[in-house]
Amino acid sequence: MTHKTDGIIFKLADESSFRQLFDRYYVTLCMFANEYVCDDLLAADIVQDCFVKLWQSRDGFTYIHQVKSFLYTSVRNRSLNELEHSKVKSEYARKVMDSHKDTFFHDKVIVEEAYRILQEAIDSLPPGMRSIILLVLEGKTNQEIAEELSVSKETVHSQKKIAYRKLRDYLKDYYFLLFFFM
Repeated sequence: MTHKTDGIIFKLADESSFRQLFDRYYVTLCMFANEYVCDDLLAADIVQDCFVKLWQSRDGFTYIHQVKSFLYTSVRNRSLNELEHSKVKSEYARKVMDSHKDTFFHDKVIVEEAYRILQEAIDSLPPGMRSIILLVLEGKTNQEIAEELSVSKETVHSQKKIAYRKLRDYLKDYYFLLFFFM
């Protein structure tokens, strides 16, 4: 490489002259890229990629100002491309999060509505049956329910059977909603 104070004639013939150019402009170009992307590592990657491009097209340059112009323009364009790419990724992530929020909201509404309807159906039962069903929902066995309510196990079984029938009749129009609840 020959250059005279960023001079007129420039030759990028070997790795040594390229290394001198790299050492001379690398930090400045990293700071330049960082002004756009605000990320030191990304800025360094951008500058390194631009130097690789320069090396690949090194025969096309005669003057140092062409090289500097190429490097600064390449770094700026690549930085802007990274910003655009980040913007697209952020927008996509936001859309995914929004759709999940909507799905979560709808699922929550369905669960709450199903619970309300089920509670309404249970409340419509006579008091004895309601007590039995509530204890069943707590996971208690027929024997435990019979002991707690001071009734026979057979009474619990028959009242439970009648309560299920009444609940089924009450909820027949809501099966689709309760399906989501289960």
